[in-house]
Amino acid sequence: MKKKILRFLGVAGLLLFTLRDGYAGDKAELNFAECVTLASGYSDLLRIQSRRKEQARERLAQSKGGLRPEVSYEYSGLLRDSAGGLYSKSGKDSRLSLSQPLYHGSRKKETVLFSDAEIKREEFQYEEFLRLLSADVARAFYSAVQFEKDIEDLEISLSLMRERLKELERRVRLGKSRESEVLALESQIATFEAQKEKSRGDRDKALETLSRLTGRDPARMILRDDTPLPEEAGLLEEYLKGIETRPDIRLYEQEIIAQGANVRIAYGERLPELNLGGSWYFTRNESLHSSDWDMVLSLDFPLFQGGILRSRVKEEVLLKKEIEENRSLILRDAEAEIRKLHKALVSTMNQTRALKDAYEKSQKSYELHLRDYGLGLVNNLDLIQAMTTLSDTKRNLDKSLIQTKMDKALLDIDSMR
Repeated sequence: MKKKILRFLGVAGLLLFTLRDGYAGDKAELNFAECVTLASGYSDLLRIQSRRKEQARERLAQSKGGLRPEVSYEYSGLLRDSAGGLYSKSGKDSRLSLSQPLYHGSRKKETVLFSDAEIKREEFQYEEFLRLLSADVARAFYSAVQFEKDIEDLEISLSLMRERLKELERRVRLGKSRESEVLALESQIATFEAQKEKSRGDRDKALETLSRLTGRDPARMILRDDTPLPEEAGLLEEYLKGIETRPDIRLYEQEIIAQGANVRIAYGERLPELNLGGSWYFTRNESLHSSDWDMVLSLDFPLFQGGILRSRVKEEVLLKKEIEENRSLILRDAEAEIRKLHKALVSTMNQTRALKDAYEKSQKSYELHLRDYGLGLVNNLDLIQAMTTLSDTKRNLDKSLIQTKMDKALLDIDSMR
């Protein structure tokens, strides 16, 4: 039910924003959750995987059909050549036939189990694609938000520096400041302008990535970061608890079940086959025309095929062991990834706390430098340095705050929280 609701929201969200953009002509304002919903509705990979799930269901229906009896109607007419031409005589034969497999070494039942596991495997593969897609959206979304915030911070700093440049130019005209101080400030302004252009280019690249994932026009996307900042990282053990429910782990569990069925199917090929068949005749030619029905019970017991069947069983057993080892490898990799993301989140949150303290101190330092400059206690270069430090600290703080949200989102996605 949850997956159906998610698919519905994806389609509904895509239609809603298409109508909004196409007819209202305004820009689409999107938060992280809305971007994930749009991406899930736009992804070709998810649509392809949905088709694979449907194909697997059809294969299950075919496997179940192999357990049921087969009924057919057959008609034949014999034509003979003679000196006078073609003619038919006592050559008509029509019957209704029924055949039922009684025992095939349980191969047909195992085929049903294999097909059922295949359906679940395709469903978990769909969920795994969706999980990876959500992670890609998180990286693109928060990267774009991060660069957008950096542009805003730089514009604020540039505005302050331009105001300061006007004051400095006035002081140069009055002979109270040197031209070298003007050049130093202009150099810093040019540096910030270059950094802003770089951030703008990085933002545009992140928006292009997000556009490829969601299908939205990057020129008409406005990102709204309304995700609350996490207060604490949480215990690593809590994140590791959900690792067994990850779709890539459960996918391999179904692979093991399906391969176990393959092992039993291969072994069943060494066992006898028992079939029951019968026919009811409407017309019958030649000497058997007085017989209305017949029944056949057939037994087929493979005795020796050059060791092929035994080798096939061993091959399937070895393949099952390989899948089990791959599952263990994927599980260890998943645990390592969660541990790495948790450490990254803890580190970023600690960095954020330190940067908040640094920002408060740099802000106070700038205010004191501004006061002392008015009193002639410090020169303009000292003031520019304090202003640059304040700007850099604010940019690093905002970057760390958004990085915290990204790390938390990726950790939740990886741990299925």
